[in-house]
Amino acid sequence: MADGAGDRITEIKITAREQLEQVILPFWLDRGIDHELGGFHTCFDNRGRNRTGTDKFTWSQGRFVWLLAHAAERVAAGDLAGSAEDLLGWARRGARFVAEHAIRPDGTCWYATTRDGRPLAESRGGGQPDRSVYADCFAVLGLAELARVERDRSWLDLADPVLRRARADILAGTAPTPPYPIPAGHTAYGPKMILVNVLLAAAQADLAVGGTGPYREWLAEALESMITHRLPDGTFAELLPASTDTLLGRHRVPGHAIEGTWMALAAMDLLDDHRHRDRLLDGIPALCASAWDPEFGGLLRYVDAGGPVRPRGTDAGSPYEQGLINTWDTKLWWVHSETAATTMIATRRYGHAGSRDWLLRVWDFMINTFPGGDDGEEWIQIRDRAGRPLDQVVALPVKDPFHVTRNLMQLLTA
Repeated sequence: MADGAGDRITEIKITAREQLEQVILPFWLDRGIDHELGGFHTCFDNRGRNRTGTDKFTWSQGRFVWLLAHAAERVAAGDLAGSAEDLLGWARRGARFVAEHAIRPDGTCWYATTRDGRPLAESRGGGQPDRSVYADCFAVLGLAELARVERDRSWLDLADPVLRRARADILAGTAPTPPYPIPAGHTAYGPKMILVNVLLAAAQADLAVGGTGPYREWLAEALESMITHRLPDGTFAELLPASTDTLLGRHRVPGHAIEGTWMALAAMDLLDDHRHRDRLLDGIPALCASAWDPEFGGLLRYVDAGGPVRPRGTDAGSPYEQGLINTWDTKLWWVHSETAATTMIATRRYGHAGSRDWLLRVWDFMINTFPGGDDGEEWIQIRDRAGRPLDQVVALPVKDPFHVTRNLMQLLTA
């Protein structure tokens, strides 16, 4: 690697640590932890200046447990300043909230609860979803990470029935996926990707506690299923079948595909099976190019099969398609942070030269666009095509700390 590029990567690592220690973690440790009732507050507006509610979405509760447990490990390793003991204490308390209020006897999780842990669908009704397999999976992710970091099998035992149910429903094609309902007649990349993510976490936790669970076998199976969405040009189809004349078949979600790439690489390392590695690495530049906005820079949320333009094709008028068309040109924090992390991992861990330039390009756009500065606290995560703040909801009515913290820690340690 040329000295100039090496210097830039060192700068990225320094800035990533500064953002974590001075901006991201202080915001969430000060405002996100519910010291009174347990769990976490994540319902803030896009600018981070107003708490918009006290409901607790299981999706974010599980992610917050993961964040605290992983940050504790990074503190203990000397990568971050802080108190690992405090972070783990808050993680345990959050995990207990998930165990006591979110997980149901049938192995599913409530989609959301009130602040004190009552199921939102029962306490308010009004069309509230009662379950999403994404919430189930993120509950597992948090519990598994806590098990791994603490070397405490009890947290993995608690997660296991939720994981088994989520896996069974994803494989059967019956898993509910609010807030992203999968259009009839299609299979989606998203549930397959999150299954790889949680099985990777479960397998890592199982190894850490000396277990002999089935997670490695299931991970290998899930990885192969996710790879079926890869196309010959290196991009991924979000929905299959990938027809050439419909909006559902032509649209692409490059951020999802790039996020799944680092998960697949990590899974292959754990499984010691690298059959797909070179193809996935070589696909990273193609994925980045497919999303890069030629007018304003940055990565578009949704693009067409033909490149970084509004997705084309016959529109059947489904809610999925409506959301796609309405938000295709937004610039989202997680798309950029996941891409920065993936390109850093590809560059540093695997020596993939084609990812280095994309790392620098995406990082520069991200760090100059999303931090709130004078306009907001933490990062302003949702932007319009030109990079201006958008005060609107993406997925859940939360300001979720998960992607940015996870990815900055990956940038720091790759």
